[in-house]
Amino acid sequence: MRIYNKLIISLAIALSSVNIFLAFLGQDDISVYFIVNAIVYLIITLLYVYLNPRAKFALNSLSAIIFVAFLVVVTMEVIEILK
Repeated sequence: MRIYNKLIISLAIALSSVNIFLAFLGQDDISVYFIVNAIVYLIITLLYVYLNPRAKFALNSLSAIIFVAFLVVVTMEVIEILK
């Protein structure tokens, strides 16, 4: 099995497990789902460092976009708490 397939399978299993767990807990806030999924995605992609440069560049670009969106959501939550 190639490393790309392992990455996709591990992301699918981890994100599905997290979403099922959050649904089981009765979480209904979409920002919580996004924050937890973003953290899981970033952790798993950090574990797969042995990709070719082109794939790694694409993965890092996507990670940067998700991280910026994560910061926006967290900032909006902090502003809402401070009001």
